[in-house]
Amino acid sequence: MNKIVFKVLFAIILFISMFRLGSVTLFDVDEAVFAQATKEMLQSGNWITPKYNGEPRYDKPILFYWLMAFSYNIFGINEFAARFPSALSGFTLCIVLYFFLSILKDDKQAFYALVSFAFSLYYFVYTHAAVTDMVLTLFISLTLMCFYLSVHRNKNFIYGFYIFSALAFLTKGLIGIVFPLGIASVYLCIKKSFKGLKELYNFRAILLFLLISMPWYVAQILINGKEFIEQFFIKHHFMRYTGVISGHRGPIYYFVPVLIIGMFPWISFVIKAFKNLKKDSLVQFSLVWSGFIFLFFSFSTTKLPNYILPAVPAFSILISCGMIEIDKNFSKISYIFCVIFSILIAVLLVVAKTKVMNILPYFNMSWFTILILIMSLFTIISIYALLTRKKVFMLFAGLSFSLILATSIKVLPAINEYMQGTLYKYSIYAKQILQKNDILITYKINKPSISFYSDRKILKIDSEKELIEKIKDTLQQKLRIVVISQVKDVEFLKSTGLNMLKEDRDYAIFTLSG
Repeated sequence: MNKIVFKVLFAIILFISMFRLGSVTLFDVDEAVFAQATKEMLQSGNWITPKYNGEPRYDKPILFYWLMAFSYNIFGINEFAARFPSALSGFTLCIVLYFFLSILKDDKQAFYALVSFAFSLYYFVYTHAAVTDMVLTLFISLTLMCFYLSVHRNKNFIYGFYIFSALAFLTKGLIGIVFPLGIASVYLCIKKSFKGLKELYNFRAILLFLLISMPWYVAQILINGKEFIEQFFIKHHFMRYTGVISGHRGPIYYFVPVLIIGMFPWISFVIKAFKNLKKDSLVQFSLVWSGFIFLFFSFSTTKLPNYILPAVPAFSILISCGMIEIDKNFSKISYIFCVIFSILIAVLLVVAKTKVMNILPYFNMSWFTILILIMSLFTIISIYALLTRKKVFMLFAGLSFSLILATSIKVLPAINEYMQGTLYKYSIYAKQILQKNDILITYKINKPSISFYSDRKILKIDSEKELIEKIKDTLQQKLRIVVISQVKDVEFLKSTGLNMLKEDRDYAIFTLSG
């Protein structure tokens, strides 16, 4: 393909990655807690143990905090800086995906893979989220690409497999080991039987993995001991997989609709990739890669859409293989699925709009109309392709780009205002009126954005007795107190003598001076 075409494509992808990156406030809980913990890391100078609200946070390893801290040092402590590591990782992954496929296949397939990956809601959402997932996806993708190249091109790529696996391990823990080793082992067993597993083991490469990844883990165990092991490994790894954490339960088919929506419309073309399953090793490897992660989390008790993000690059490779096949021989089945998926999503949007209008009549509905219109255009173009047997990939790319723009300009701000607007205003108010020794309390809520935007430590209280005692103590010390709570607790809080300043939909803010 023409180099100018790829320059334009990468310019568009860079635009998608960075567009309005800091335009909305941080979302609770994950974005805000990472951003606040990194802020505290810079303030305290403790680069080993991340802390949120002054307490150790063992949820994730250290690398993402370091990346965010580096971004803070460049751009300042703000939303753009917090999300920049994810945006940069996504764009880097696009470059990696291009070179991987252009070397193994050709520029055309690399082009299709980039379009299906970057012109998707999955890519847009997680390049614009201050969470670990896009960074993890970059490292796991690099790990697995190096493994494939070590098997089919040059054995020395096995060093890359272990280096990037170490970085993935430092980004999100055991997943950084389990996925690469599991996927590589399954693929080797399929291709070369159990004897092929010996290709994974290289003493010097393993030593390199240990030298990169283990110093931080050893330091944590030495500093925090049993507490780190119980919280990090047991609670946030094994219990998260076998139990429900934070109420995030889902049925076994949870990731099917998530994948369809997240990779719409491109997922419709994955079917044609299996035509060459028996003879194309890259199709086989991509199927093992995507299938392993998809099935692993389908059987997990705790489920969230971001869990299967590391499988999305593999799905993009499969989709690109399917699009190449459609180039050679038009496929009705793929476009039939496009019609079905676009109609289903449009219907879901109509139903959602009706429900939201009944519950929140004051909520901005214009973005629902825009999304429904885009889905309708997808349906029309898919039907057109079926009737004329013409390829409409570029029309789909244009509509997908429009969908991303609509999400960024209309959908995200509306959702952000609904979910975070009130808390942001209350946090800024608390920052303005509270002096150094005054107290900010959150009552029966866990919203780290309050700490980030108020720029102070919060006292989290969940019991009526503890709150009453704290109010008495504050009055005796002649300090000012601000309490942020849910609306459902307003009557109790009034009964304690607190003065309600405002009640806005879901949250209320109170104050009292000693």
